Amino acid sequence: MPVTRKPLEPAIAGTRRTSGAQSRERSTFGHAVLRNILPPGGFRTYFYHDPHGLRSMPTLEVRRLKIAFDGHEVLRDVSFGMQDGELAAILGPSGGGKTTLFRCILGELRPMAGEILIDGQDVARLPTERRGIGVVYQSFALFPHLTVAENIGYGLRARRILAKDAEARVAEMVELVHLRGKERRLPRELSGGERQRVALARALAVGPRILLLDEAFGSLDATMRMQVLQEVRSIIRRQKVTTLFITHDQEEAFMFARRMIVLNDGRVVASGAPEVIMSTADPFIQDFMKMVLYAEATVQMGPDGSPFVMLDGVTRIPVHIPDVRGGEKVHVMVKKGAEAERIEVWPHDAA
Repeated sequence: MPVTRKPLEPAIAGTRRTSGAQSRERSTFGHAVLRNILPPGGFRTYFYHDPHGLRSMPTLEVRRLKIAFDGHEVLRDVSFGMQDGELAAILGPSGGGKTTLFRCILGELRPMAGEILIDGQDVARLPTERRGIGVVYQSFALFPHLTVAENIGYGLRARRILAKDAEARVAEMVELVHLRGKERRLPRELSGGERQRVALARALAVGPRILLLDEAFGSLDATMRMQVLQEVRSIIRRQKVTTLFITHDQEEAFMFARRMIVLNDGRVVASGAPEVIMSTADPFIQDFMKMVLYAEATVQMGPDGSPFVMLDGVTRIPVHIPDVRGGEKVHVMVKKGAEAERIEVWPHDAA
């Protein structure tokens, strides 16, 4: 079952431009809650002001984070870091601490101990609207009465960006998420994958420092989930935004990120590339992970021109990736099933 979270109220953040070397320190943010126009599921947009008009790629670092409720430790010395532009996934079972970690990074919960740093700045005591975080939720949280273009430009209007600049940015986002010609459509006139891309464009339009995906593909049906995931991932990689994907779904995590951070019982059980996670001897990992193999392979071409890969030098596996060529690298996943194992081959990249 997809994990759902309590809807959030929207925050609008604005900035006052100042001059000189102290511009960043003197930036101020206004905050207003719009309870009467909340879309289903809630939506927040957070802004970060760069007085010089330039934005370097951020680094997210969590150090020895601790939090407890009613005497029960929910996060226990949680630590990890992310490089600029990296895509990582927080993976774990229900009750493992994913939601609490997500809310701490977002600023909804204040940890009892530890640090959360963005660009080297400790933001653990900063309010949510000053952290520069964009979020895409499982529900998408689109405004049903606004068009595609209006939804994407919502955060820009809230930030009081000049109309011509906002229109240009919306047009850029529409192109980025491949929705040209659908700018005037309402959310109900879109497919699930298209609504997902609108939500992503809205989050990216304001130039967040960090992007959080909160079970972002859970509301899509199984037939389109992986396709939409790959589309969203490709868009995020082109934008080079540091992105943390929170999910309970192992297949989604392995397909989206090349770095896994596995949480269980409030602690980091394992962290690293998928193949590292799969080889971890921790009893929880061995029991929790459904995949029995995650490996890199090289595409070969048969006499009839059909592509395939060899698994362990013995098993020949056909490759159904459009336009794939001999010599290309791919990822092979063997997954446990109720009655049999399932093998899938996915494109490879070095993100």
